[in-house]
Amino acid sequence: MTEILQHLESDAAAILTTDHPLATTSEHPITTAAAASDNDKAWGHLYGAMVAGLGVDPSNFQLNYPFVTWDWPVTNVGYTSAAQHDFCSAVPQFSATGAYASAGTEYNDAYGQMLRVVAADTSDPALEAKISQARNVLNLAINDYDITYRQARDAYVRETGGTNVPTFTEWLGSYSGKAWSTQIAAASSTVDAKNRVLVQLLSETTTPGLNDALGRLGNENYYTKLQDPTLATFPAVPAYSLGMDATTWLQKVKAGTGGSTGQITFANSHAEYDYKKTWAGGSASVGNFFWSVNVGGSWERIDEFGSDNSLEVGVSFKAWDTISIEAGRWYNGAFVRSVSEGPFIRGYSAGGGDGTKAVWGKDGIMGVQKVGMVVCYKPSFLIKVSSSTFTSFSQKWEVSAGVRIGPFTFNGGGGSTSSGWKADKATSTFSGESTSETALILGTNIALVNPR
Repeated sequence: MTEILQHLESDAAAILTTDHPLATTSEHPITTAAAASDNDKAWGHLYGAMVAGLGVDPSNFQLNYPFVTWDWPVTNVGYTSAAQHDFCSAVPQFSATGAYASAGTEYNDAYGQMLRVVAADTSDPALEAKISQARNVLNLAINDYDITYRQARDAYVRETGGTNVPTFTEWLGSYSGKAWSTQIAAASSTVDAKNRVLVQLLSETTTPGLNDALGRLGNENYYTKLQDPTLATFPAVPAYSLGMDATTWLQKVKAGTGGSTGQITFANSHAEYDYKKTWAGGSASVGNFFWSVNVGGSWERIDEFGSDNSLEVGVSFKAWDTISIEAGRWYNGAFVRSVSEGPFIRGYSAGGGDGTKAVWGKDGIMGVQKVGMVVCYKPSFLIKVSSSTFTSFSQKWEVSAGVRIGPFTFNGGGGSTSSGWKADKATSTFSGESTSETALILGTNIALVNPR
């Protein structure tokens, strides 16, 4: 590992360009248990390396894939780019290493659903009956909306391969997504109308804090308008704020006043990282290849890397940092904490069980909230392998158009000197440094909502 670190510090000869990662293709799927095990171990090694090398905290850190390029534009006050909103609002997967899906559930929607299952305090039987009926009517509308949304999401994933490029909101404004956008808007309008009826009835109850929480969620003064060239209008959505925008952060980094340098190392010989030590208590299996190479426009697994016990890897960053993410004033965190044990309507309970649906936790309505993101700039790498692996992979390296290390995707020009790729037979190493001028999102910091 000393050699890995020394090389990362001194070798600036190999230059690569980091681009948007592509989705795992179906052309070379993981078909054996051994390959799947090697793949998951590699992701675990990377997670552990970040904890050890960068000091990220396993009690709140989630390693993300595929990588998201942090190049969101600076918008006018009152506006937010679709890409920024989709990322900040997305509920994280309940897993230490988790997939980011721009078409996932939004935290503000989960929050609204939670508010609707809080039991309303009233001594008026007639009002209670009206509230019950309004909940049922709203649930029917929500079910119709969910069906339409899932169908649109499936169409989006089929077309984009799960890359999040473009984001789901951007895709809805495209030619392919406009028909789905119209259907979603119609279903959403019905939900809003039914929800207004319920909120009006709940306003006549006396549950402490509920009326304030519902009022703030529906107050568009606490919203932002989405701004993107693909969108015909500027729809209002609940606002999320960042501690710093990408342009400002990069300016600080280049001026030497922002971010910190960092290095991580890991090896196949290392013990697997114990995900039980993380906030999630475990990690879902990762579907994306950890090691892959782009040959002829197709991404293929690099099987020899996963099974090579001699493999050692080093990755360094010119800068990395943590940027805060905060929900706007539409969110009442104090009320969320006040109803940690309810009361909830029939069929729901704080932790679930006994035939009820959980409100909190992994399988609940609200489980995890994004409160920050870990970003980096100009990553470089060194991969040291056995001589046999070096020989077997060298041919693909020379003709490759890209190499992927976990969520990092480096695109270049194979072994040509013009691309800056470097393969050193004497040391059995492959190395490179990114020349991209955009920042990347490594992962997110999360907060458990009413942990149990």
